[in-house]
Amino acid sequence: MSINKNKCIIIVMCVFFSLSLFGCKYDFNKSIYMKNKPTNYYYTKLLMKDLSLEKPVELYTLYMNFYKKKDFSKDDLSTFIQFFNSLNNDSFIAKPPNLPAKPLYKIFLTFSVNKYVINIYNENVISIYPWDGDYSMDYIDTSKMYKAYNLFGLCKYLIPK
Repeated sequence: MSINKNKCIIIVMCVFFSLSLFGCKYDFNKSIYMKNKPTNYYYTKLLMKDLSLEKPVELYTLYMNFYKKKDFSKDDLSTFIQFFNSLNNDSFIAKPPNLPAKPLYKIFLTFSVNKYVINIYNENVISIYPWDGDYSMDYIDTSKMYKAYNLFGLCKYLIPK
């Protein structure tokens, strides 16, 4: 029984290739490569930039207690723009200690490239983050905001209890 030299080389290459695939499951520690969040309004700034460049492809809210979904109209988009224009540096806060684990409403904004989620906990606190963000959420205090621009009131209007 003679073994062809080419067959032997192919077998060795297949064994080597299959053994090398075992090393692909290594889990890197991402904290080594990640820096601190640049600002406490980092994700909000990205969302405002996307809103200024294009209209969302998809924009809806989800009532988390009964998982009711409601799409926003084009008129409601102006409320978002007014909401973001009324923010200032004092609006951005650290994560409140008594924040509920589950938000009351979630708003999903989908653009051609990015997707954002806005958690609305109550009429005073919301958070913003992208679908695949690496940093912690942006927390916003909306207690001093004009009530017509408050996203909690908008969601409550769209999905009454």
